[in-house]
This record gives sequence, C-alpha cells and structure tokens, in this order.
Amino acid sequence: MAELLAQFQKMNEQFMAAWGTTLESAMASAAGQEATKEAQQAYVATRAALARAAREAWGPLIEAAGAVPLSEFQRLADQVQLILERLDAIDDRLEEIAALLRGRG
Repeated sequence: MAELLAQFQKMNEQFMAAWGTTLESAMASAAGQEATKEAQQAYVATRAALARAAREAWGPLIEAAGAVPLSEFQRLADQVQLILERLDAIDDRLEEIAALLRGRG
C-alpha cells in the first residue's frame, strides 16, 4: 500500500510540474496569455481536487495508524485563524482608543 501511495504521489508531482512548465512557456506570448487564463483556473481547480483526493486517501490511513485525524488539524488551524483575526480587531480598537487619549492630553 505504501508503495502504491508513493507512486501516486510521484506521478502527481510529475504531472503538476510538467503542467506548470507548459503554462509558463505559454505565458510568454500575448495569445498564450489569453489562452492560459482559462488553463490557470483549471490548474488551480486540479490542484485543489488532487489535494482533496490526497487528504481523502491519506486521512483514513493516518487514522488507522492511530494518529490524529487530518480534520482535527484543520479544525485547529481554523481556530488559530479566528483567534488571530480577533486579536487584529482588538489591536485596531486599542489603537483607536490610544489615539483618542492622545488627542485629549
């Protein structure tokens, strides 16, 4: 199973590298830039789909091995992002309050 997953990962990396190189060479001309716009959107969508497929393939294997599920890492990453956004909002509000206090003094 590990060999099969390693082969899939290698094939995936080779495919994405080749596609990326092709896109870069197409971007060299004006006509290529226009045609590449749609290809770039497909490229991003494909990377997202491959990432999702990798998560779905690796997730059960990781959980079966007794490790923390990938969904737990995503949940924690989402919580950290929310905390950072709240801290930014608090920092902005504190700056506003400090400016008001400086204006009075």
